[in-house]
Amino acid sequence: MASRYQIKEAVKILKQAVQENFDTFKTGLHEDLVALEKYISRSDNAYQVINGDMGKSLAMGFNDKFFETMKVTHHQNISQFITTWIQKQSDWKYPVVYLCPTTLMYTEHGVKTNLVYILSNKFNMNDINTYLKTNNVSSPKQYRHKKLEIHCDIPDMDVPYGQIGSIVCLDYLPYLSLEQTRNLLKSFFFLLKPGGSAFIHFSDADQENEWSSVVAKKRTYLTESLLKQMATKFDFKCEFFHIEDYYSFASIQKPGKLDSIKAGPTKIEKIPIGDTK
Repeated sequence: MASRYQIKEAVKILKQAVQENFDTFKTGLHEDLVALEKYISRSDNAYQVINGDMGKSLAMGFNDKFFETMKVTHHQNISQFITTWIQKQSDWKYPVVYLCPTTLMYTEHGVKTNLVYILSNKFNMNDINTYLKTNNVSSPKQYRHKKLEIHCDIPDMDVPYGQIGSIVCLDYLPYLSLEQTRNLLKSFFFLLKPGGSAFIHFSDADQENEWSSVVAKKRTYLTESLLKQMATKFDFKCEFFHIEDYYSFASIQKPGKLDSIKAGPTKIEKIPIGDTK
Protein backbone atom coordinates (compact mmCIF):
# COMPACT_ATOMS: atom_id res chain seq x y z
CA MET A 1 0.00 0.00 0.00
CA ALA A 2 1.33 3.45 -0.91
CA SER A 3 2.36 5.68 1.98
CA ARG A 4 0.98 9.17 2.47
CA TYR A 5 4.41 10.54 1.46
CA GLN A 6 4.35 8.58 -1.80
CA ILE A 7 0.85 9.85 -2.58
CA LYS A 8 1.96 13.44 -2.01
CA GLU A 9 4.96 12.95 -4.30
CA ALA A 10 2.73 11.42 -6.98
CA VAL A 11 0.43 14.44 -6.81
CA LYS A 12 3.40 16.75 -7.36
CA ILE A 13 4.59 14.76 -10.41
CA LEU A 14 1.12 14.65 -11.96
CA LYS A 15 0.66 18.38 -11.43
CA GLN A 16 3.93 18.98 -13.28
CA ALA A 17 2.72 16.72 -16.08
CA VAL A 18 -0.52 18.61 -16.65
CA GLN A 19 1.50 21.82 -17.06
CA GLU A 20 3.02 20.35 -20.22
CA ASN A 21 0.83 18.68 -22.86
CA PHE A 22 -2.11 16.24 -23.38
CA ASP A 23 -4.68 19.07 -23.34
CA THR A 24 -7.59 16.61 -23.69
CA PHE A 25 -7.26 15.51 -20.07
CA LYS A 26 -5.49 18.54 -18.69
CA THR A 27 -8.39 20.49 -17.18
CA GLY A 28 -10.21 17.57 -15.58
CA LEU A 29 -7.04 15.99 -14.19
CA HIS A 30 -5.81 19.31 -12.82
CA GLU A 31 -9.08 19.87 -10.97
CA ASP A 32 -8.96 16.36 -9.50
CA LEU A 33 -5.36 16.83 -8.37
CA VAL A 34 -6.13 20.16 -6.72
CA ALA A 35 -9.06 18.57 -4.88
CA LEU A 36 -6.88 15.63 -3.79
CA GLU A 37 -4.08 17.93 -2.66
CA LYS A 38 -6.60 19.97 -0.66
CA TYR A 39 -7.91 16.82 1.00
CA ILE A 40 -4.41 15.59 1.90
CA SER A 41 -3.54 18.96 3.42
CA ARG A 42 -6.79 18.97 5.39
CA SER A 43 -6.15 15.38 6.50
CA ASP A 44 -2.62 16.25 7.64
CA ASN A 45 -3.96 19.14 9.73
CA ALA A 46 -6.56 16.86 11.30
CA TYR A 47 -3.90 14.28 12.19
CA GLN A 48 -1.77 16.99 13.82
CA VAL A 49 -4.69 17.98 16.01
CA ILE A 50 -5.28 14.36 17.00
CA ASN A 51 -1.60 13.87 17.88
CA GLY A 52 -1.90 16.63 20.47
CA ASP A 53 -5.25 15.50 21.83
CA MET A 54 -5.41 14.90 25.58
CA GLY A 55 -7.97 12.14 25.02
CA LYS A 56 -5.21 9.86 23.71
CA SER A 57 -7.63 7.28 22.30
CA LEU A 58 -5.04 6.16 19.76
CA ALA A 59 -2.48 5.70 22.53
CA MET A 60 -5.00 3.43 24.26
CA GLY A 61 -5.05 1.23 21.17
CA PHE A 62 -8.31 2.41 19.61
CA ASN A 63 -6.88 2.62 16.09
CA ASP A 64 -7.90 1.20 12.71
CA LYS A 65 -6.58 -2.25 13.65
CA PHE A 66 -8.73 -2.22 16.78
CA PHE A 67 -11.88 -1.54 14.78
CA GLU A 68 -10.95 -4.15 12.15
CA THR A 69 -10.76 -6.91 14.77
CA MET A 70 -13.60 -5.79 17.03
CA LYS A 71 -16.73 -7.96 17.13
CA VAL A 72 -20.08 -6.34 17.88
CA THR A 73 -23.29 -7.86 19.20
CA HIS A 74 -26.37 -6.09 20.57
CA HIS A 75 -28.90 -7.32 23.09
CA GLN A 76 -32.43 -7.64 21.74
CA ASN A 77 -33.73 -4.49 23.41
CA ILE A 78 -30.80 -2.49 22.04
CA SER A 79 -31.27 -3.91 18.55
CA GLN A 80 -35.01 -3.19 18.62
CA PHE A 81 -34.45 0.37 19.80
CA ILE A 82 -31.95 1.09 17.02
CA THR A 83 -34.10 -0.53 14.32
CA THR A 84 -37.21 1.33 15.48
CA TRP A 85 -35.37 4.63 15.49
CA ILE A 86 -34.00 4.18 11.98
CA GLN A 87 -37.36 3.11 10.57
CA LYS A 88 -39.41 5.80 12.32
CA GLN A 89 -37.10 8.79 12.25
CA SER A 90 -35.21 8.59 8.95
CA ASP A 91 -36.73 10.48 6.03
CA TRP A 92 -36.20 8.40 2.89
CA LYS A 93 -36.45 11.44 0.64
CA TYR A 94 -32.86 12.36 1.49
CA PRO A 95 -29.50 10.51 1.46
CA VAL A 96 -28.48 8.68 4.63
CA VAL A 97 -24.96 8.20 6.02
CA TYR A 98 -23.97 5.12 8.02
CA LEU A 99 -20.68 5.15 9.94
CA CYS A 100 -19.63 1.49 10.12
CA PRO A 101 -16.25 1.11 11.86
CA THR A 102 -17.12 -2.27 13.37
CA THR A 103 -20.34 -3.71 11.91
CA LEU A 104 -22.74 -3.42 8.97
CA MET A 105 -25.76 -4.11 11.16
CA TYR A 106 -28.83 -2.00 10.33
CA THR A 107 -27.56 -0.79 6.94
CA GLU A 108 -30.21 -3.02 5.35
CA HIS A 109 -32.82 -0.57 6.66
CA GLY A 110 -31.24 2.28 4.74
CA VAL A 111 -30.62 1.04 1.20
CA LYS A 112 -34.29 1.51 0.32
CA THR A 113 -33.71 5.26 0.33
CA ASN A 114 -32.59 7.38 -2.63
CA LEU A 115 -28.94 7.04 -1.70
CA VAL A 116 -26.88 5.72 1.20
CA TYR A 117 -23.24 6.43 2.03
CA ILE A 118 -21.54 3.64 4.01
CA LEU A 119 -18.31 4.85 5.63
CA SER A 120 -16.01 2.03 6.67
CA ASN A 121 -12.42 0.84 6.51
CA LYS A 122 -13.24 -2.63 7.82
CA PHE A 123 -15.64 -3.56 5.00
CA ASN A 124 -15.29 -3.34 1.21
CA MET A 125 -17.93 -3.41 -1.53
CA ASN A 126 -18.02 -7.23 -1.65
CA ASP A 127 -18.52 -7.40 2.13
CA ILE A 128 -21.37 -4.90 1.94
CA ASN A 129 -23.09 -6.65 -0.98
CA THR A 130 -22.83 -10.02 0.76
CA TYR A 131 -24.25 -8.63 4.01
CA LEU A 132 -27.14 -6.85 2.31
CA LYS A 133 -28.10 -9.87 0.21
CA THR A 134 -27.97 -12.04 3.33
CA ASN A 135 -30.46 -9.61 4.87
CA ASN A 136 -32.94 -9.85 1.98
CA VAL A 137 -31.76 -6.86 -0.04
CA SER A 138 -31.69 -8.55 -3.43
CA SER A 139 -30.12 -5.79 -5.54
CA PRO A 140 -28.17 -3.38 -3.33
CA LYS A 141 -27.30 -0.58 -5.74
CA GLN A 142 -28.38 2.50 -3.83
CA TYR A 143 -25.23 3.06 -1.81
CA ARG A 144 -21.69 4.39 -2.01
CA HIS A 145 -18.74 3.04 -0.03
CA LYS A 146 -16.27 5.59 1.39
CA LYS A 147 -13.37 5.48 3.84
CA LEU A 148 -13.80 6.39 7.50
CA GLU A 149 -10.76 8.38 8.61
CA ILE A 150 -9.62 7.90 12.21
CA HIS A 151 -9.39 11.68 12.74
CA CYS A 152 -13.15 11.84 11.96
CA ASP A 153 -13.01 14.59 9.37
CA ILE A 154 -15.44 13.70 6.56
CA PRO A 155 -14.60 15.72 3.41
CA ASP A 156 -17.19 16.92 0.92
CA MET A 157 -15.31 15.07 -1.83
CA ASP A 158 -16.50 11.84 -0.16
CA VAL A 159 -19.97 12.88 1.02
CA PRO A 160 -21.58 16.08 -0.34
CA TYR A 161 -22.09 18.79 2.24
CA GLY A 162 -25.58 20.05 2.98
CA GLN A 163 -27.32 17.09 1.29
CA ILE A 164 -27.77 14.48 4.05
CA GLY A 165 -31.05 13.94 5.86
CA SER A 166 -29.96 11.37 8.45
CA ILE A 167 -26.73 10.01 9.94
CA VAL A 168 -26.42 6.78 11.92
CA CYS A 169 -23.29 6.36 14.07
CA LEU A 170 -23.02 3.21 16.21
CA ASP A 171 -20.18 1.60 18.22
CA TYR A 172 -17.75 4.41 17.42
CA LEU A 173 -17.86 7.26 19.95
CA PRO A 174 -17.01 4.99 22.93
CA TYR A 175 -13.53 4.59 21.39
CA LEU A 176 -12.88 8.15 20.22
CA SER A 177 -11.06 10.95 22.00
CA LEU A 178 -12.81 14.22 22.81
CA GLU A 179 -11.05 15.90 19.89
CA GLN A 180 -12.15 13.17 17.49
CA THR A 181 -15.71 13.57 18.75
CA ARG A 182 -15.55 17.33 18.13
CA ASN A 183 -14.29 16.67 14.60
CA LEU A 184 -17.14 14.24 14.02
CA LEU A 185 -19.83 16.67 15.18
CA LYS A 186 -18.30 19.36 12.98
CA SER A 187 -18.48 16.99 9.99
CA PHE A 188 -22.10 16.17 10.85
CA PHE A 189 -22.94 19.87 10.86
CA PHE A 190 -21.49 20.32 7.38
CA LEU A 191 -23.09 17.13 6.00
CA LEU A 192 -26.65 17.58 7.25
CA LYS A 193 -29.35 19.57 5.56
CA PRO A 194 -31.13 22.11 7.78
CA GLY A 195 -33.47 20.06 9.96
CA GLY A 196 -31.46 16.86 9.38
CA SER A 197 -30.42 14.71 12.32
CA ALA A 198 -27.76 12.27 13.53
CA PHE A 199 -28.47 9.22 15.69
CA ILE A 200 -25.43 8.50 17.88
CA HIS A 201 -24.55 5.71 20.29
CA PHE A 202 -22.11 6.64 23.06
CA SER A 203 -21.03 5.39 26.48
CA ASP A 204 -21.96 7.83 29.21
CA ALA A 205 -19.03 7.64 31.63
CA ASP A 206 -21.20 9.17 34.37
CA GLN A 207 -22.48 5.66 35.07
CA GLU A 208 -20.46 3.57 37.54
CA ASN A 209 -19.86 0.55 35.28
CA GLU A 210 -19.04 2.76 32.34
CA TRP A 211 -16.57 4.78 34.38
CA SER A 212 -14.88 1.55 35.49
CA SER A 213 -14.51 0.58 31.83
CA VAL A 214 -12.84 3.96 31.15
CA VAL A 215 -10.38 3.42 33.99
CA ALA A 216 -9.68 -0.07 32.63
CA LYS A 217 -9.07 1.50 29.19
CA LYS A 218 -11.92 -0.39 27.57
CA ARG A 219 -13.68 2.88 26.69
CA THR A 220 -12.75 6.53 26.29
CA TYR A 221 -14.11 9.34 28.45
CA LEU A 222 -17.34 10.99 27.37
CA THR A 223 -20.45 12.06 29.25
CA GLU A 224 -23.87 13.32 28.23
CA SER A 225 -22.97 16.79 29.50
CA LEU A 226 -19.75 16.89 27.46
CA LEU A 227 -21.49 15.68 24.30
CA LYS A 228 -24.25 18.25 24.79
CA GLN A 229 -21.67 20.99 25.34
CA MET A 230 -19.90 20.06 22.09
CA ALA A 231 -23.20 19.91 20.18
CA THR A 232 -24.23 23.35 21.48
CA LYS A 233 -21.30 24.88 19.58
CA PHE A 234 -23.07 23.93 16.34
CA ASP A 235 -26.56 24.80 17.63
CA PHE A 236 -27.58 21.15 17.53
CA LYS A 237 -30.75 20.30 19.42
CA CYS A 238 -30.05 17.23 21.59
CA GLU A 239 -32.17 14.47 23.11
CA PHE A 240 -30.70 11.61 25.11
CA PHE A 241 -31.84 8.04 25.76
CA HIS A 242 -30.18 5.71 28.28
CA ILE A 243 -31.11 2.11 27.53
CA GLU A 244 -28.59 0.18 29.63
CA ASP A 245 -24.93 0.22 30.65
CA TYR A 246 -22.64 1.15 27.74
CA TYR A 247 -25.62 1.97 25.53
CA SER A 248 -26.72 5.55 25.66
CA PHE A 249 -28.05 7.26 22.55
CA ALA A 250 -28.23 10.85 21.41
CA SER A 251 -30.34 12.42 18.71
CA ILE A 252 -28.82 15.67 17.49
CA GLN A 253 -30.74 17.83 15.05
CA LYS A 254 -29.40 20.68 12.92
CA PRO A 255 -31.38 23.94 13.09
CA GLY A 256 -33.92 24.42 10.32
CA LYS A 257 -36.80 22.54 8.76
CA LEU A 258 -36.53 19.44 6.61
CA ASP A 259 -39.27 19.19 4.00
CA SER A 260 -40.72 15.70 4.05
CA ILE A 261 -42.55 13.20 1.88
CA LYS A 262 -44.13 11.76 5.01
CA ALA A 263 -47.76 12.36 5.87
CA GLY A 264 -46.70 14.42 8.87
CA PRO A 265 -43.88 16.89 9.44
CA THR A 266 -40.36 15.53 9.79
CA LYS A 267 -39.20 15.94 13.36
CA ILE A 268 -37.44 13.91 15.99
CA GLU A 269 -39.97 12.56 18.46
CA LYS A 270 -38.95 10.60 21.50
CA ILE A 271 -39.37 6.86 21.14
CA PRO A 272 -40.31 5.41 24.52
CA ILE A 273 -38.01 2.63 25.63
CA GLY A 274 -39.54 -0.68 24.60
CA ASP A 275 -41.76 0.88 21.90
CA THR A 276 -40.90 -1.12 18.76
CA LYS A 277 -44.24 -0.96 16.99
